[in-house]
Amino acid sequence: MWITEKKNGKGTRYMYRERFQDERTGRNIAVSITLNSNSRHAQKMAAEMLRDKFQKKVSNQKEEKAARLESLTLAAVCDEWLSVSDLTVKELTRRNHRAVIRKLLSQLPQGILFNDFTPAMAEKVVNTLYYLDALSFNYVNGLLVLTKAMLKYAKKAGYINDISDFDSIRLKRRPATPDELKKRNNKFLDQKELKECLSQLSRLNYRVSLAMEFISLTGLRGGELLALRREDVDLDKRQLKVTGTLVNTRKNGDELQRGTPKNIYSYRTVDLNTRAVQILEWFYIDNKRQEQWGRRGNSLCSKYKDRGYIFTTATGMPYNLPFIDRLLRQIDIPGKHISAHIFRHTHITMLAAMGVPLKAIMQRVGHNKPDTTLGIYTHVSESMQKELCEKLDRISV
Repeated sequence: MWITEKKNGKGTRYMYRERFQDERTGRNIAVSITLNSNSRHAQKMAAEMLRDKFQKKVSNQKEEKAARLESLTLAAVCDEWLSVSDLTVKELTRRNHRAVIRKLLSQLPQGILFNDFTPAMAEKVVNTLYYLDALSFNYVNGLLVLTKAMLKYAKKAGYINDISDFDSIRLKRRPATPDELKKRNNKFLDQKELKECLSQLSRLNYRVSLAMEFISLTGLRGGELLALRREDVDLDKRQLKVTGTLVNTRKNGDELQRGTPKNIYSYRTVDLNTRAVQILEWFYIDNKRQEQWGRRGNSLCSKYKDRGYIFTTATGMPYNLPFIDRLLRQIDIPGKHISAHIFRHTHITMLAAMGVPLKAIMQRVGHNKPDTTLGIYTHVSESMQKELCEKLDRISV
C-alpha cells in the first residue's frame, strides 16, 4: 500500500492505493480510496477498505463474466478468435479460415451457445464430415485443427477452463477407396498427356499455354509464376529468383496484387533450361510489341501498361489464377482434373523419373517437408513402371 498526499481548498487529504492479484486470471487489479487522515488507525482502516473494495470488484467481474457466458454464442467466440488470427496470416489463409469456421457452425444448431458446445459435438461433426459426407482427410483434419485453435484462444480469454477433452479428439484416416486412390494418382500428366493438354490450351489461349508450359519446366507455383518480373530473371545465367507470389484474392488491376511467397523456403533460385528461356524471351518481345503498337487497326493493345510483370494480360497486369483455372476446365484429358497446379506436380514427377535426388527436388520447388514432395512423385508414372519391370527381370538369388 502506498499513500499520496493531496491538498486542495478543503484541506489535506490522503489517497491510499494498493495492487492485488486476481488468483483466477493472474492479473493485477489496482484499487484506491481517499481519507482525511494518515494516522496508524487510518492506515489500518484503509488496508481493510482496499481489500474489501478489491473483493467487491472481483465479485462484480465474476458476475459480469457469468452473465456474459450465459449468452455468449460459439459464433461470437469464433469471430473473436478470427480477428486475432487474421493479424498473423495472409489474406488467402484468412479467407480459408473463415470458410472452415462457417462449415463448422453450419453443422451445429443455429445460435448455439459457447457453453453448450461439447467435445462430443465436435467429434460428431468431424466424423460426420469425414466418414459420412466423405470430405477429404486434409480438409476435415484442418477443420479440427482450427477448432482446437479457437478453443485455446477461448481458454486464454477465460471462457473455458479445461479443453483437454477437445485436445484428445483425433481423426483416424479411413482406408482409401479405389476412386480416391485413382484421384491421388491423377495429379500429374505424363509426357503424352502434357503435349495434348498444351495443344488444346494453345488453341484457347496461346499466352496461357506458354505460361503453363513454363510451370511444367520450372515447377513454380501458379502465384509465383504470375508474380514474376523481369528484374527477377537473369537470362545470361539462365536463372530466376522466386521473391513473391500473386495474391489471387485481389481484383485484377489492383496495384497491390504482389505479396510475399508462401513461406521462407519458397524464396529460391531456379535454373532454367533452353525451352524455358525461349518462353521468357517470347513474352519479353510480345509484351514490348503490345506496349508500343497500341491500337492500330484491329489491335487491342491500347490499354497495355508495362508494370514489369512477364506473364500478363493485354493490360500489362498479371493473369489471375481463377481465370486460368476456368480456362483449364475446358481441357479434356480423360481421367485428369486440369488446373494450374497439375503442371507443378508434373514437373516434380518428371524430375523423380529422371532420378533427381529428393533433396534437390525439394529445393527447386520450395518444399520444406519431404512428405509433401514424396506425396506427389511416389505415384509411379507409366514409364517408371516399365523401367521397374525391366529391372525386376535382373533380380536373381
